[in-house]
Amino acid sequence: GFLPSRVIIIGFGRTKYTEAAFRDRLRKLLLPSDSCPTSPPGFPGSPPGVRAGLQLLRVGSALQTTFKLTPAHVESFVERCTYVMNDKQGSASLQGIFDHIKSHEEANADAKAHNRIFHFAVPYSVWPEVCQWLKEKNDEFPNNGCIRLVLEKPFGRDHQSVLELINTVDKYFKEDQVYRVDRYLGKEILENLLVMRFANRFFAPIWNRDTVNTVQILFKEPWGAEDQNRMQYFDLQGIVRDVIENHLLQVMALIAMDKPASLSVEDIRNEKIKLLRSVKAIRKEDVVIGQYTPGNGHPGYLEDPNILGKPSTTPTFAMMVVYIRNERWDGVPFILKAGKALNEMRSEIRIQLKSVPGDLFQGADLQRPNELVVRMQPTEEMYLKMTIKKPGLGMEIVPTEMEYSDSAKDMQDHSQAPHRAYERLLLNCMHGENRRMVHRDELLASYTVMDPVNKMVDNSAVPLHHYTF
Repeated sequence: GFLPSRVIIIGFGRTKYTEAAFRDRLRKLLLPSDSCPTSPPGFPGSPPGVRAGLQLLRVGSALQTTFKLTPAHVESFVERCTYVMNDKQGSASLQGIFDHIKSHEEANADAKAHNRIFHFAVPYSVWPEVCQWLKEKNDEFPNNGCIRLVLEKPFGRDHQSVLELINTVDKYFKEDQVYRVDRYLGKEILENLLVMRFANRFFAPIWNRDTVNTVQILFKEPWGAEDQNRMQYFDLQGIVRDVIENHLLQVMALIAMDKPASLSVEDIRNEKIKLLRSVKAIRKEDVVIGQYTPGNGHPGYLEDPNILGKPSTTPTFAMMVVYIRNERWDGVPFILKAGKALNEMRSEIRIQLKSVPGDLFQGADLQRPNELVVRMQPTEEMYLKMTIKKPGLGMEIVPTEMEYSDSAKDMQDHSQAPHRAYERLLLNCMHGENRRMVHRDELLASYTVMDPVNKMVDNSAVPLHHYTF
């Protein structure tokens, strides 16, 4: 119910799909999606034309209200989708897409605007030439609306390559036309964290070094890299570049930034950038990396067919301690952990407070420090861990949790489909809202923080440990 009534979506790739076969594949992917919320990201088996090409959205009208996903809605969506096979080279390869665009825009000549969104699902190494081709074709087929690009990580390999890509894209499109998406920034729970921090008075005096003992940001997956059908990509990037440099560093910036002057894109971005620029240089003593080996019936990382026989030292697990050099957080360790082939699927933030001074209940085994937990997956929820008295005549104390839950199950009980992160980000792009997007300056600040770590890992300055799948 959120898409404009006259939107079309064009899948583009080298896979030989008829339009009917492409739509059948989409139906199979969409109908069971709500019943499999813990499927590995990357959508194994998804149409290569969707994952390995350009997708275009034609957008124009306002959002509507939420609705429960049904087969009828899926069919309505699939009917808007078509597919163009790429069997040419250079800018000529985009001719089929622009033929579709021209035909659709001519059939809807009465629309107020003909907007175009190009979703890049191609390696960043080809972004420059694709941007050039798009610019040429858009000039050849002008429209009376906006043109926007959706770019997904990785945005480069290091600070220098990111800067070069930014400058190259700038030759053809303005910064306000470029939407760099990080799916974590589209999560409802992170939006809620922002509101919780700055709309509740009792958090303000404790959100600092005087009260907070540690902050942990965790990312755990129970499957290996091969489950995502992108082993070659992962072997080039590793867990630091794939997860920590993007998702976890962005989450840390949201947690630790100072209160912005307003909720405007610029004010929030300025606070995040200021925070990232305050990060102290990460020492190799504060970095631990690992790679999983065979175990429990699962192959090890080096047993993957794409890796077999190669002496790969790509880390599949990493932990690092980050310190922020400012008045609010000086001395507080921010512990970032990410790994594959671990015991569970879990992604969360754990803000642990210092112990109560002058504790009256010393020796009580069950007493624990207060802790705020913000869980991002598999369900989105927040809870505050505290200690209370157990009901009864004695003075026995017990840990308990005050919980706020907005899980997918709860939303389905209320007949609402979960707002997945990508849906939110793409809808933001349709409406020209870039508050949840990654600005070029944020990107450069993040790579400034992580480049020294990646160099240490790439040069084997940090020992590679092994752990069992």
